Amino acid sequence: MRARAWSVISAVNLVIGARDGDYQSIVEEAMGNSNQICEQIEKDLRRTFPSHYLFHSQKEEDDLMNSSFICEDLDPDGVESLRRILNAYALYDEEIGYCQGMNFIAATCLTFMPEEESFWLLVAIMNDDPYCMRELFTTDMAGSLETLFVADRLVQKLLPDLHQHLENEGINISMFATQWLMTIFSSSFDFDLVSKVWDNFLVEGWKVVYRVFIAILASCEQDLLNLPFEHILTFLRDKLPSRIDGQTILSASLGVRLRSRHIRKYTKEFRMTQSQENFKSRRSSSGSSGVKKVKQRGKDLVQKLAVGS
Repeated sequence: MRARAWSVISAVNLVIGARDGDYQSIVEEAMGNSNQICEQIEKDLRRTFPSHYLFHSQKEEDDLMNSSFICEDLDPDGVESLRRILNAYALYDEEIGYCQGMNFIAATCLTFMPEEESFWLLVAIMNDDPYCMRELFTTDMAGSLETLFVADRLVQKLLPDLHQHLENEGINISMFATQWLMTIFSSSFDFDLVSKVWDNFLVEGWKVVYRVFIAILASCEQDLLNLPFEHILTFLRDKLPSRIDGQTILSASLGVRLRSRHIRKYTKEFRMTQSQENFKSRRSSSGSSGVKKVKQRGKDLVQKLAVGS
């Protein structure tokens, strides 16, 4: 059910129908390459959900049989599928290639969807509104800096006591929130939360992510207010994830007094702090025109491969 819903919400079902055979062509070309990107992907494969049966080096039949929430069409060798998807995307979008964090995004797709659909969902999440995650992985990291800036300002507005405490203790929000936000929580939290957040993220986009981010911090605010610098990051990294109940956090996030205008305001504020030249450069390469170029290059690539075959 989830696989079907994600496919329809993101329009992947339409892409699959219109681009039959394209993914396989890209994979065949990509898997013949050998470069630094391939080496980095290989390093990250085993770091991605190592305890999940799809990505575990020792497959256990009992886990497979008991995982009823998994799509029936999934390939049990998730590592191979993940390798193909990441290499294919690196070829599809050569400007971005591969960056750490993309492995968790692709692996989350694979956890619920077949390989080809997962690839096209990754393409959609990276390039399409209301997700546009591609901007987080550009070389200047402007998109990730913008996301962290907005998150920090939202904490300051909605959880002022906590924001002041973190500031007093010398904790910058990037120290713990970068992985949370750049992977839509998938690298740090259990699937109980991740799956629910992604259900809503694919519908609404970043507003959901910021709401959940605030709800998570609000749930442990009193703990954090009583911790000094040396224990705050340890708590957030090692203790907090196991304490989070997905449905509780998602319900709490609906009560967060966050409006779209707040996100627009802080986004504008961040962009005004950047030099006009740098901002124009980022928008030309990573904005809507950049996305159009990526999609056109993807189509051109497939046509080139077809001619070559």
